[in-house]
Amino acid sequence: MTKLLKAISSFVLIAILSACSTTKKTATNAKLQGFKYNYCAPGIPYLQNEIPWRDSVKIDLSKTNISAHDQLLCQILGIGNAINELWILKQDRSQESISKQVMLRQKITSRLLLAQTQLQAVAAELDCEGERSDMAAAYLDGLNSKRNTKLTVGSVIIGALTTVATAVISKNSVQTAVGIGGGLLGAGLGALTINPKGKQLEFYHEHNLLSTIWTEPKNNTDYPEFVWEMLHEKSFSNKGDITLSQSIKNRWLQFEFDGRIDQDQETLLFGKGGYYRSDDLHTRANMINQLQSTIRSLNQDLTSLIAFIAKMEQL
Repeated sequence: MTKLLKAISSFVLIAILSACSTTKKTATNAKLQGFKYNYCAPGIPYLQNEIPWRDSVKIDLSKTNISAHDQLLCQILGIGNAINELWILKQDRSQESISKQVMLRQKITSRLLLAQTQLQAVAAELDCEGERSDMAAAYLDGLNSKRNTKLTVGSVIIGALTTVATAVISKNSVQTAVGIGGGLLGAGLGALTINPKGKQLEFYHEHNLLSTIWTEPKNNTDYPEFVWEMLHEKSFSNKGDITLSQSIKNRWLQFEFDGRIDQDQETLLFGKGGYYRSDDLHTRANMINQLQSTIRSLNQDLTSLIAFIAKMEQL
């Protein structure tokens, strides 16, 4: 019987060591190094070649019938004066006027194209970063699934061996000890599958677009100026009572953190990165997708202005 007990003990030890080898929860597999550093950040900073954007020029509403929404967008783009001049020059058919009109159209078109390009650039970075987070989370999910399978199999086998041992052992005291010990070990392994924290990997994001939305710094260093302006104008939100940036942050708090975020998680998600578990990677991917959707929706505002300009050209 002693040999049987030793066999059970050895198996239990092997099962625990193999299934619970994540005591430090650090995956050292070479594949994980591919997720470590941020390959999605722009090679050239968005703010490297700054140009003047916002102006205070208002377009003549009585002549153009421009909406307040498009009026504000023209000011953010810095093309209000160009549209006013173009409107005036359209009444003049001289060669000099026509040449000036061409130059003004080029300025307006160039600014609209730059704005669209900046929106697409930020959306592309978020798309890449979201996919990177999803891939890393899926990889850890796979590792954790294998771990849980080992734990489950170990628990089942321990239960079976305990049943056999108690059946063949005749001495009541030993039988009881084996039964209780095997039951506790099986329950312990089973508990690990109920609430496993799982493995983790190194995941860094020096250029963290989530951080700027969360912390609301006075000086923007991460977003193109046009995009930042749009995110901080209440007029572009559906209700017009808060900025898009604040609306995004509120949704994160409500849906991702249940109204409260602990300091360690905040430092991890909105800092430079560190050791991530699968759950945090899924949370990061969800927040990135929400932010990306908002960024892409700003194209709807540009569409409205472009339609106004096209209509003005036909008058």
